[in-house]
Amino acid sequence: MVSVRFYSLLRLMLGREVVELPWEAGETVRSLVQRAEQAVGSPLSRKLLDGDGVLHTGTIILVNRRNIHHLEGLETPIRDGDTVALFPPGAGG
Repeated sequence: MVSVRFYSLLRLMLGREVVELPWEAGETVRSLVQRAEQAVGSPLSRKLLDGDGVLHTGTIILVNRRNIHHLEGLETPIRDGDTVALFPPGAGG
């Protein structure tokens, strides 16, 4: 199993904190985001990625508390038992 945790506005938008998905061999962060989107029935990827599939500036995705910017980005492999945290871009003033 893989735990996908939602934070900030994602949590409010989805009305849930976590979704548990069965692990799939060869899974990456990119494919996991797509599966999580299907599981929650919401356009999750539009909140995290632009039209070219690149992370919006300010989006943070952690795999086991490690930022994917310091790993392999959206192609970071996912393993059984991983926890993935999704933080949408924040707004400030």
